[in-house]
Amino acid sequence: MEKFKEYIYNLLPSGLIGVVIAFFENIFLNPDSNLAESILIYFVFGAVIGTVSELAVSWTIYKSSSKKLPYLTVMLADGLSVFLLLMLLGTHQAYGWMAVFNIILITEVLALSIAYFSNQKYKNFNQSLESKKENIKGRE
Repeated sequence: MEKFKEYIYNLLPSGLIGVVIAFFENIFLNPDSNLAESILIYFVFGAVIGTVSELAVSWTIYKSSSKKLPYLTVMLADGLSVFLLLMLLGTHQAYGWMAVFNIILITEVLALSIAYFSNQKYKNFNQSLESKKENIKGRE
């Protein structure tokens, strides 16, 4: 159950990045698009890309002790996934390369924010575990 909660904790913010991109598309690129349909589609895309990014970060943390490498992994996994998705959708043909660049920039900033706050959550959790461990040692 705990793994499921952690998955949802990553899934919702990642999906919300897709919602932000749907609004960006509707406001700046194609005001005639169906916003509700775009929100649903981009939420799913965001959730999938967020899952790929989370798996890449987890693997990086497992394989490395570097503090900066997981953030670089987020940037690479997110940027590459979004770029490939935009190429498959033909965004560069429909709206131009500047739109592709803007979408990637928005997703990178938001994905790094999610990674930062997620990292802070785990740091706080680890600190609380360490303090509990010290309290238990002190009682012995």
